[in-house]
Amino acid sequence: MKITKSRILQGKHQKPILTDVFYIENNKPKPIVIFAHGYKGYKDWGCWNLVAKAFAKHHFFFVKFNFSHNGGTIEQPIDFPDLEAFGQNNYTKELDDLQSIFDWVTTEKSYKDEIDTANITLIGHSRGGGIVTIKAGEDSRITRLITWAAVSNFGNRSSTIGNLEEWKKDGVKYVYFPEIG
Repeated sequence: MKITKSRILQGKHQKPILTDVFYIENNKPKPIVIFAHGYKGYKDWGCWNLVAKAFAKHHFFFVKFNFSHNGGTIEQPIDFPDLEAFGQNNYTKELDDLQSIFDWVTTEKSYKDEIDTANITLIGHSRGGGIVTIKAGEDSRITRLITWAAVSNFGNRSSTIGNLEEWKKDGVKYVYFPEIG
């Protein structure tokens, strides 16, 4: 199994997108699976490496990545050292990051013999499930959509911590990180 970890891509928003690719290298086109993590999440959380390996073992070309403004950095991808970036994150940036990953994987010359660009699945967990749902509605090249515990409504989900009207009025919403304090 070929695993390329922590490849750095540049997206549209001046922050790097850290990307991992898992596949069996055999010069046979494989369906592409792009995975998007959830809110306050990252590509290496919990079981995501095991999931990536399982998909690759079953002859998929699996890509997972950190959203550029998820609060992680290249040096610390599983912590939240960049709370400024996290505070600037929004749905548009996440959709743009997903588009950057989509564009990169479907045009990367080193993968041309390993991918089937007519067979693309998006998988998203939690808020990532909402992001991939929007993207699948925007791009007809996406052939399948899978969500795992996806948000059902961004407006309702966003208002779970604080008041949505206050957020609209003030332009800021504070999120508590119990693991940070």
